[in-house]
Amino acid sequence: MKLRLVAISSLMGAMSLISGCDSPRTAPRGADNLELHTGRLRQTNPLEVAVLPVQSTTAKDNVPVDLLRQAFHKGLVRQRYTPLALAYVDSKIVEANYTPGEANENAVLQIFISRWDDARWKSSAELKIEGEIYLLDVAHPDPSKALWGGKVSRTVSMLARRQVIATDGELLAEAAQTFADDVLASLPSRNPEQVP
Repeated sequence: MKLRLVAISSLMGAMSLISGCDSPRTAPRGADNLELHTGRLRQTNPLEVAVLPVQSTTAKDNVPVDLLRQAFHKGLVRQRYTPLALAYVDSKIVEANYTPGEANENAVLQIFISRWDDARWKSSAELKIEGEIYLLDVAHPDPSKALWGGKVSRTVSMLARRQVIATDGELLAEAAQTFADDVLASLPSRNPEQVP
């Protein structure tokens, strides 16, 4: 009888360990970017990326397009891409005459912001941002043939960070970086071992 009780208690202990492994896990960052899709990115494997100026179609003049552009530039580095210096890209781009590839880039990142809702920024440090993001092959710079991208809709909450960030400008820059990092979390990292 004692042997059977020991076996049952051992079995119960093992089952509690197994059920502990079934505890809920958080989804990987970027898993909720459901409309961002990967196209021929793996085959193309671009290295140098020109981050074009962010375009706002919101009819608002307070969209921090420069902060967003800088944030996506930094975020590409984390994903093992080599974004060209923004000043260098700007020197090569004359919007009416620009042809992708003129700055010797392999791909371009285009960012369109269609909604910038900052109604809760002062009270709750919250932004609602919608737009479209595309990583385009310079040989086929059509968004319908994007290497990666699509529509994005995110709410960025910085309320917890407001207590430790000195200025509203710094908080806004961090919010822009959070948005960019959350979006780029869906961008597969570049494979440095594969030739572009």
